Amino acid sequence: MNENEYLKFKVEINTYCLDILGDRLTTIKANLDSLMDAKRNETKSSAGDKYETGRAMIQNEEELYKRQGAETRKTLDQMLRIDPDKSCSTVEPGALVILPSGHFYVGAGMGKLEVNGKNCFAISLSSPMGQALKGKTAGTTFSFQEKEILILNIY
Repeated sequence: MNENEYLKFKVEINTYCLDILGDRLTTIKANLDSLMDAKRNETKSSAGDKYETGRAMIQNEEELYKRQGAETRKTLDQMLRIDPDKSCSTVEPGALVILPSGHFYVGAGMGKLEVNGKNCFAISLSSPMGQALKGKTAGTTFSFQEKEILILNIY
């Protein structure tokens, strides 16, 4: 790929990550809505313990979805602060880092992605790899898991 293709790929990765986060929030909201319906429809039976257990389980799931929603919104906020059109010369949020082992997009820790038929890894700066890469420039080497790795390029 040439520089323009890498810059376009970077925008595609960013858009893909935003879409995934939006889908997650939609799913979490739908799950919370479903739990609220279940909570409203839960009727107290003569077996009081069964009712209380059911309510407690719903409450636990509700708290889980609320935490997941908060974490996803936080990640989405971080991603929205990135300007994917900006060309980066150092590893920072929004950088597409080209290593011998693959392409790494610095934004949110979303793991391995396939975007338009190309593989990349979406990582955050707080991840171990992100910390090892932070602030580095193209042509420099860094140490990660007892290996020396050359940064081929940054976009």
